[in-house]
Amino acid sequence: MFNLVATGLSAVALLVTLYSAVSQAGLQRRSNQLPAYVDLLADFRSAEFHERYSFVTQRLLAEYDPTLGLSGLPNDVRRQVYDIVYYYQNISVLRLADIVDDEMVALLRIRVVKVWDAVAPFVLREREVMGTDGRYLLRGLEDMAHEARHMPQDLIDQLMHVSRTQPAWRRHRAALRRRAALRQLTAPRVPPPAAE
Repeated sequence: MFNLVATGLSAVALLVTLYSAVSQAGLQRRSNQLPAYVDLLADFRSAEFHERYSFVTQRLLAEYDPTLGLSGLPNDVRRQVYDIVYYYQNISVLRLADIVDDEMVALLRIRVVKVWDAVAPFVLREREVMGTDGRYLLRGLEDMAHEARHMPQDLIDQLMHVSRTQPAWRRHRAALRRRAALRQLTAPRVPPPAAE
C-alpha cells in the first residue's frame, strides 16, 4: 500500500514538473518575442515608415525602370526601398526562427504582398545582375508573400481566433501543423519527370 501511494505521489510530482517546464518554455518564448515585436512596432509607428511604404508600393514601378535592378536606383530611392523590403524580410527571418508567429503573417499579409509585387521586378533583375543563378536575394520576403497571397480566409480567421483564446504551447503546436499544411498548399507544383 505504501509503495502504491509513493508511486502515485511520484507520478503527480512528475506531472507538475512537466507542466512547469512547458509553462516556463512558453514564458521564455514570449520573452524572446517581446524585444522583436517592440523593435518592429517602433518602426511601424513612424510616419516616415508609412511614407516610404507608400512610395514603394504606389510609385516605385511607375517612376523607375525595373531593368535598373535595386543597385541601379538612385541612392535616396534605394535607401527607401531597402528600408521597406528589409523590414519585411526581417519579419520573415524571425518567423523562420519561430520568434514571431504565423499570426504576424496573417496581420501583415496585404502589406507583404503589395511590397513584393512592387519590388519583385527590381529584385529579379538584381538577381540576374548579381549572377546568383537562383532565388537568394530577398528569398524570405518572396516566400512570405507567396504564402500570404495564398493563405485561405478561413485560416486567417482561425489564426486570429487561436491567438486570442488558446494557451501559448497549444498555439505553438497548432502553428507548426498549420505551417506544414500551408507549405503543402502553397508549394509550387512541379510536373513529374517525363517517362523515357
